[in-house]
Amino acid sequence: MKVFNVIKKSGMMLAVVISGLLIAVSCGGKKPYKIEGTVEGLGTQKLTAIYHDGTALREMSTNAVNSVFHIEGMAEVPVVVEVYNNQNRRIGCIVAENGDEINVKFKAGDPLFMEAEGNETSELLGEFLKKNSKSLNSAIEKQIMVEPAAELSGVLAGYYYNIGEDVVRADSILSLFDYATVTNTPILRSKAETASRLSGGGQTVVPLELYSTNDSIERFEPSTKTNTLYVFTDIHTMPDSILHFADSMARDIEVAMIRLSVDTFGWHKDARRFSKKVKHFWALGGAADARLECFNIPSVPYFVLADTIANQIYRGSKFPVLPQ
Repeated sequence: MKVFNVIKKSGMMLAVVISGLLIAVSCGGKKPYKIEGTVEGLGTQKLTAIYHDGTALREMSTNAVNSVFHIEGMAEVPVVVEVYNNQNRRIGCIVAENGDEINVKFKAGDPLFMEAEGNETSELLGEFLKKNSKSLNSAIEKQIMVEPAAELSGVLAGYYYNIGEDVVRADSILSLFDYATVTNTPILRSKAETASRLSGGGQTVVPLELYSTNDSIERFEPSTKTNTLYVFTDIHTMPDSILHFADSMARDIEVAMIRLSVDTFGWHKDARRFSKKVKHFWALGGAADARLECFNIPSVPYFVLADTIANQIYRGSKFPVLPQ
C-alpha cells in the first residue's frame, strides 16, 4: 500500500492519531479545517498530507504552485497534519481540527521552520521550534517535564523528539505521559516501547569474543573496578572528535572501540591513531552480530556505558558524561 511504503521509506511512523494525547476541546462541528500554506524555496510540485482523523489514516495530495498550497480536511479532534514533498521528505507539521482556518509558512529543506496563525498549538509549535532549533531534544525534554499534559508536549514528543540521543533518558522522559495517553497514541506508544527495549531495562553487558587488531579472537570483559565504555562505529574514517573522546576516557576507565562493518577496510589504520589504552575489536557480522545482541545498537556512532556490575547506565549517540 502506498501509505505504508511512505512510512517505510521515512523510517518512522507517520501521521498517527494524537486524539488521546491532546486535551479534549470542542470539535468545531462539521466545518472542515482549511490550511493556506507557503513553502519558501519549494517552487511548483506535488505535496502529500497525511493525518489520522480519529477513525482512519487519511492521505491527501495537493499541488504547490509557486510555493503556495491549500489543504482541507475533516478532524473532530485535534490532529497532526504532516506535509511531505514529492521525494517523501517531511516539510513540516501543523495541528488542526474542524473549523480552523490556518495560515502556515514552511521552508524547503528546513523541517524545523514553521510559522502559523489560526491554531494555538500550531502557533506554539512554530515558536518553540524557532526558539530551540539548536538544542531541540533538551528543550523538548524540559517541556515534557514541566507540562506533560499539554498538547504541545505531545506533538513534540511524537513528531520531533529523537529518542536515539539517549534512550535511557528517553525511556524516563516518555514515562511522564499518562499511561492512557501513550496507550491510545500509536506514535508515542511506538517510541516508548522502542526506548524501553533499547535502554536495556536493566540489561547487563556480557563478555565479548571478537576479532582484535592481532587478527585473532580476543575475550573482552567489562571491568569490575571502573566503568566500561563501548564505542560502536562504522566503516568510515574515525572522526577526530571520537578519537580524542575515547583517548580521554581511557585514562580513567576501560574503553572498547568496536567496528561494525562487513570488512576490515581501514580498521587497522584507525586503531593506530588511538592510545594503547583503548582496546579495538571488529564485529564480523556488523550490528547484526549475535554476540552484540545485548547492546541493541540502533545507529552509529553509538555509545554504551556500563558500571562495575555490568549494568548499562548510558546508551546514546552523544558522548556520555561519567557519573560523579
